[in-house]
This record gives sequence, structure tokens and C-alpha cells, in this order.
Amino acid sequence: VTISSSFGDDHLGKGMEMIVKLIATREVRKVDRDFFFISMNGWDAHKLLDNNLNRNLETFDKALESFVTELRLMGVWENITILQTSEFGRTLEANSVRGTDHGWGGNYMMMGGSVRGRQIVGKYPEFLNSNAPEILDRGRVLPTTSWDVILSAIAEWTGVPPEALSDVCPNLDNFPKSDWFDVRDLFHTV
Repeated sequence: VTISSSFGDDHLGKGMEMIVKLIATREVRKVDRDFFFISMNGWDAHKLLDNNLNRNLETFDKALESFVTELRLMGVWENITILQTSEFGRTLEANSVRGTDHGWGGNYMMMGGSVRGRQIVGKYPEFLNSNAPEILDRGRVLPTTSWDVILSAIAEWTGVPPEALSDVCPNLDNFPKSDWFDVRDLFHTV
């Protein structure tokens, strides 16, 4: 598989380059859809958040730009969804060494050719301080949206029928249906 973009020599760049190569072989591998997982370390910034954040965003941006470029060249960008997650949130307030500590609620970023972007979905605090009921001391945010709610909309977009979503996301029924996302809220094409 030949690619035209430079992904860089870091873990994320090499991983995203490999994913592009695997996507390019989808017909040979006879797959309808793939799910890939990749991680990027270095976000646990207990100190000097600015330095770590700037470096990590630069690395992420370079790998993502190359990734999107290659997928557009292949004509498959409309069939791709990228979901960025973290296993834990961060405090909104800095600690004594200009970093942040482990929090509870975090965020997800979703992007892709069919993603209905440029929006915030879910419950966003009215204030980003302790005046908001979702925010506790030191800026710890209470989670309001389950992984299952996000993943079920993606699963439906990939073809899982609505009646089977609870099989794919077994905790989904623990959350009120009013908190679920309709697949059309997140995607242009279904």
C-alpha cells in the first residue's frame, strides 16, 4: 500500500498510518467495516499543563491531518468516524504546579466525513465554576452522558438495528431514553 502523507515517527503517527494501510486493504480482506483503537499517552498532565497540552495537540494535529488527507484520497472519508475519548476527566482548576488532577466527567470529540459537526451535544454546564450544579470543588465535573449513549448512536450509524442496540451497549437501558442521541443528531447520513 502506497500513501502520500507523512505521519511522523511517533506512536500515534505510526499507528494512524497503519490504520490507513489497513483501510486501503479492506476489499482484499473482504470486510464491510472495521473498528480500530489507538492510544496516545501524555495527557495525564499533573504539572506544566501548557507545555504538555501544546506538544500533544501538535502531535495529534499532524497525525490527524495526514489521516484525513489519505482517507479523502481513497474516497472513504464519508465512511469514517473518529471518536476521541479519555478514561477519566480532568479538574477545571489548576493545581499548585500548573497542572490538573484527575476528575470525573470528561468529554468526547467525534469527527468524520458523515459526522454532523460543529456542535456540542449532551448536557453542557451553564457555568464552568462551582456555581453550576454539575461542577464540584476544584472543578470536578459530574458525568452526565454515558459511553453507551455515544457508542449506541455510532453503532446504529454502522448498521446495528435499533432493537439490537442494548445487546451492543448493555448499559444503555440504565439511562433514560431522553438522554439518548438519535443517530440523526450526530450524523448527516444514516
